[in-house]
Amino acid sequence: MIAAKPDALDRLVQLLLFLAAVTTVANGVFMLAKPLDWYVFVPTVVTTGPPNAHFIRDIGLAYIGSGLILLYAAANPAARWRAAVVGGLWLTFHGLLHIYEVAAGICGPATFWADAPAVIGQPALVIAALAILRVRKRV
Repeated sequence: MIAAKPDALDRLVQLLLFLAAVTTVANGVFMLAKPLDWYVFVPTVVTTGPPNAHFIRDIGLAYIGSGLILLYAAANPAARWRAAVVGGLWLTFHGLLHIYEVAAGICGPATFWADAPAVIGQPALVIAALAILRVRKRV
């Protein structure tokens, strides 16, 4: 049950989801609007092969979709945990893929750590928010 008046932990959850949402949408918009600029802006991406503007835009749309759902989660306490799960799902799978690639030797630890703030940071914010909700029995 959601409390009538949000407390500090409710606001923390909202902030975590909002930060994940804004950074996710911003990245997606950048990918959609300027895919080749995005490609050279992220230093580790250029090591993965030649750019493909269509594919970059496809991924940008996934980021925008996830981010918009997370914005909805941040703004709607009654639907928060469900929307956070849906909005964070792709981000979490994407982060897990990066972890797998390091474990399998596909990319090195330096690449992983360079990508980690964006690739692991966003789903970590969502997971932290969901953990708070779970501990508070708001899931």
